[in-house]
Amino acid sequence: MADEDAPPVRIQLHGRFAVAVDGRTVEHSLPGRRARLLVAVLAHAHRGAVERSALLDILWRPTEPGDGAAATFSALLSKVRTLLAPAEIRGRGCLQLVLPAGSVVDAAVAEGALHAAESASAREDWPRAWTEALSALFVTQRGFLGDFDDPWSEDRRRDAAHRHRRVLACYGEACLHLGPGELGGAERSARALIDLDPLAETGHRLLMRALVAQDDRAAALGVYEQMRRALREQLGTAPSASTRELHAALLR
Repeated sequence: MADEDAPPVRIQLHGRFAVAVDGRTVEHSLPGRRARLLVAVLAHAHRGAVERSALLDILWRPTEPGDGAAATFSALLSKVRTLLAPAEIRGRGCLQLVLPAGSVVDAAVAEGALHAAESASAREDWPRAWTEALSALFVTQRGFLGDFDDPWSEDRRRDAAHRHRRVLACYGEACLHLGPGELGGAERSARALIDLDPLAETGHRLLMRALVAQDDRAAALGVYEQMRRALREQLGTAPSASTRELHAALLR
């Protein structure tokens, strides 16, 4: 039975892959791994088209498409089109997923929210930046296609991990500017950034500032020293000028 309040089509690419049409889950009806991957690739392209030859290469990796691949793909495409209706897969040489109005692809929602959050940050509109970054964070905190094991998904996971770090940085910065009630969020975001990339300075600087805002200057100095040692021992480098300037300000 259809859910009248559900989007016409909902596709989830972060976390467990899921597809719902009029509130009914259909991903388990897709005929096999290649059908699921086909939907994921086209949904990830958002409003763009993907060449048919590129889709064949993606779906058949790590092997090369054989002589029968084109016919197999055509049969697969026909079944997917039927299952996704009222969504359409248009085109022949290039294929594009066209969703009905009101449909949702979580990756597209997160991408739009991240763009809005970073734009709001540039304007120093911190309430808007906080709202949009939090919306993106709800999506990006789940790994991209965690139940897929193929080269295309692995490449996209690296891209998604980079976007997640941007979301965390934007959210943490907004929390820091919104004052005492959100300082815990700034600290958590900073620590998450450090866990994801222990040698990147962005998370360390954010954590230092969050700790100072909570009147814990000693802990902030300790974060700097820990980062300085890690950079020297693992990369043979020193902190950047902006990080050193922040450290010098803490010593005043």
